[in-house]
Amino acid sequence: MFPVFSSKSIRNDTDVDSRIDFMESSLEKMEQRILNLTNEVMILSKRKNEEHVMFYVTMSSSTVLNQKSIVIFNEIQYEEGVNFNTGDGVFVSPVSGVFMFAWTIRTHSGKVIDTELKVDNVVKAEQILNLGSAAGNIQTTQFVICQVKKGDHVWIQTAPDYTSTNTFHALYGTKSSFMGILIHRS
Repeated sequence: MFPVFSSKSIRNDTDVDSRIDFMESSLEKMEQRILNLTNEVMILSKRKNEEHVMFYVTMSSSTVLNQKSIVIFNEIQYEEGVNFNTGDGVFVSPVSGVFMFAWTIRTHSGKVIDTELKVDNVVKAEQILNLGSAAGNIQTTQFVICQVKKGDHVWIQTAPDYTSTNTFHALYGTKSSFMGILIHRS
């Protein structure tokens, strides 16, 4: 007969320890890869927002504005980035570049509307809609291409003269609107 001794195998303990070490090392590598991927997604997301800047907003209902009033387009129809504020009607540019802006104004017959596009309080373009009562309800659009710097504020405002009442009219699905598209980043 042979005596039985209880003993731990050195090989088994070393094997388990090395497996645990390997798993811990693998877990650290996976955590680092996840962190790297998260950072990469954030960089790509930021770059997408800077390269594709555009918005299209409309007015939800008819309104009358005084002279020198910001026209508040309060319905976002399309936007890439979160740069247009429907509460105050102002777009804040996330990048410097050349933009194309356009706004369409619809009014009642016999009404006059004088609007302008402002970039950081500088008039870049103006649109005057002056129709006699025989013209009926009509809308016009003005386009402008201009340089905008990062952080500039852009909005549509009623002009300081020419009319005392600016009546923006929404009827049968046609609404006054404002849009901006980044053409070229600088």
